[in-house]
Amino acid sequence: MADASNPASVSGLSSVIRLNVEGSPDIDGVVSARTELDMSNVEFSALGDYKFVIRETDSADPLNYPVAEDHEYYVYVSVRNKLDSNGRPTGEYVAAMPAQVRDHDMGDKVEANFKSQAQRSYITIKNEVSGNLANTEDYFLYRVDIMGAEDGDEFTISGQDETVIYNGETIDTRVKMIIGLDNYVYLKHGQEVTIGKNGDLYELPIGIKYSVVEVDANGYVQYVDGEAGDTSAEKTVENDAQVSSNRVDFLNHKEGSILTGIVMNVWPYALALGLVGGLVSTRGIIKKKQCRAKCSR
Repeated sequence: MADASNPASVSGLSSVIRLNVEGSPDIDGVVSARTELDMSNVEFSALGDYKFVIRETDSADPLNYPVAEDHEYYVYVSVRNKLDSNGRPTGEYVAAMPAQVRDHDMGDKVEANFKSQAQRSYITIKNEVSGNLANTEDYFLYRVDIMGAEDGDEFTISGQDETVIYNGETIDTRVKMIIGLDNYVYLKHGQEVTIGKNGDLYELPIGIKYSVVEVDANGYVQYVDGEAGDTSAEKTVENDAQVSSNRVDFLNHKEGSILTGIVMNVWPYALALGLVGGLVSTRGIIKKKQCRAKCSR
């Protein structure tokens, strides 16, 4: 039995803390959920003041939804001896829990709100040409595949021309990559295209795999990320848009040697024609001078 020397512990707190969780698991919408922190099973066996810290400690998908370690809430409980009508302790514990919780000790809040912002990135594909036979107006065709996304998912494409001429055909390019369809981009010298970047919004989940394949080099020697002979790259999106895994650099090189044999064979004829022309021109001048001399007499 509880008395002043053997006070009873306290449990069964009636207050419940409401937790609101807001997340963005995809680029098209926001998912919200509400749960409650039940304090009724917490038992206090000693007098004193208690502070409970509510924070995120784990994530089912930490790569895309990292734990917000700097965001936490405090719940305060004060456990005291119950007093009788004369102000004397009865030996029975009582606990008082505020109706509100505090955010970082910086003010009261009725609810604890947690927001999980998905970590995303984007990929960049760049094309350049080199060599004395390279045409900077040539378009090159690249197939892009994103593995692991759902059919129907869309990702923004930006950076390519709206209309291109490829193999003599006029083509209107896409501004959206749609998973489940064949997706191509067209780039000429110096152009780069981004996929999964819509303004300041990044759309590609971290950890997703993608591949880029140059479909037809049209007689150019191909380089991918500086490696000769490659026509494709397969990579995994990382959480920094600037890292090399989030971009693929293509170089198409076409070189031709000067046909010196043909030039040397033609040159003597060109020289002879120049000499003949010079003789004709000289004779013409002499005749004109003679004519002028006779006419003056």
